[in-house]
Amino acid sequence: MFVLETLAPLAAGPEGFPRRDGAAYLPGAALREALLTAALSYAIERDEAFAAEMRRFTQHAFKGSAGELAAAMLEALLARQPELEALAPADLPLAEPARRRVLVVDTAAGRVEGELELELFEGRAEAPDVLQPELETWLAAAARRYRAALASAEAAELTRILPESAPLYRSLEAREGEGTFWPLRVGFWTPEPEGGRFLAFARSAAADRALERRFRARPLPRRIFYDPETRRSLGWANLRKEG
Repeated sequence: MFVLETLAPLAAGPEGFPRRDGAAYLPGAALREALLTAALSYAIERDEAFAAEMRRFTQHAFKGSAGELAAAMLEALLARQPELEALAPADLPLAEPARRRVLVVDTAAGRVEGELELELFEGRAEAPDVLQPELETWLAAAARRYRAALASAEAAELTRILPESAPLYRSLEAREGEGTFWPLRVGFWTPEPEGGRFLAFARSAAADRALERRFRARPLPRRIFYDPETRRSLGWANLRKEG
């Protein structure tokens, strides 16, 4: 049995969490996307041939939108590692979420852009049958590396705009040494269609420039949702194995 524990409020989408028989749930697809996004970044970091293919996509080969590029990169990952196709988490039943207003922060412009009302969940949720045993070790390494990189990049920009957010990133860094778990960025934490799939391009100046020029995108998503009540950006969570 796996358990998802939130480290910051989670949102599922602008319309809120889906419901079944009146009960809210987090779609298993959200967990799958979070795991595959971490896997994509890790694969780009560790496999230079794959990284070169992704840079080529970004710099000149791919024609389409930023969201379509992100989807094509994920397809390339699954072609490289077909065992990841087995990731098919079930939906996670949740306690009743709450509605409140969050800030939309433009990290590129260095300002709060506006507000948005979202349905937010905080707490623990049982997550049966998330990971196959043969994927656990590799995905744990991928998830840890991805969260460390994402938290560092986001902290550098968000804490300049909202200094009160700094304790969140210190706590995420401290948790990197705690036992066996899979750190995730889950759900609707940015409105950008690519999510965090371009993060690995922060290490390539040419790919970074191509993202901006060709797709009007960045390695770190331009806009991020921030909950002023908890002083945390949305979507941080840990997946743990229990029992």
